[in-house]
Amino acid sequence: MLAAGGALAASGVVSTSAAATEPAGRSAAQTVVNAPPPPPAATARYRITIDIAFDASTHPGTAPPNPHVSPPVIATHRGSGVMFGAFATRGVEAMAELGQTVPLVAELRANPDVADVQVTTGVAGIGTRTVLVDLTHSADSLSLVTMLAPSPDWFIGFADLDLLGYGGWVPSVTFALGNYDAGTDSGAQFTSPNADTQPRQPISGPRDAAFVAAAGQNPFGTVTITRIG
Repeated sequence: MLAAGGALAASGVVSTSAAATEPAGRSAAQTVVNAPPPPPAATARYRITIDIAFDASTHPGTAPPNPHVSPPVIATHRGSGVMFGAFATRGVEAMAELGQTVPLVAELRANPDVADVQVTTGVAGIGTRTVLVDLTHSADSLSLVTMLAPSPDWFIGFADLDLLGYGGWVPSVTFALGNYDAGTDSGAQFTSPNADTQPRQPISGPRDAAFVAAAGQNPFGTVTITRIG
């Protein structure tokens, strides 16, 4: 064992008379200590800009007639799996199949991990929507969903985006919306008639060829999230 302040001689004998030395070229006064970053602000306001791009110009040959989306639902929350998890809830099913937001909003507002829920309005199909949200240390994550319409049970969005890291609040982020099959309807085309899936399947990425082909052409939309306060 090496004693404090000792040095190991070539013979393997520990000498306790040798003085500890600094590395060459650095004195004790030059030792650098990295201070931790200051604590992040208690709250952060973000502007969420949702750009939907879904028509014959962005998805030639794959977009259905009258392509559009339902009013996006945005939740601020803590934890994960709040908006959707492995399987679609009744609220997610109603959103993905019919574009209905009321059941999903009710589920979210009944969840103690959810701080706030907003339903946006605006242009159907191609267009931009903007909404402001406030995050806190106890609710620092965002999730968003909107139906891809018409479709059997396909939707776009994202889940569990944590905007508070070790370095503080994320200043800005832009990404393509994710593509999801709710697993509740077995229709294979955008305009397929209702075909209830029993038992329901896990939420996944595109399963059916029509959805795969359209998703492979271009994103159906992007989102930019920017801190403004």
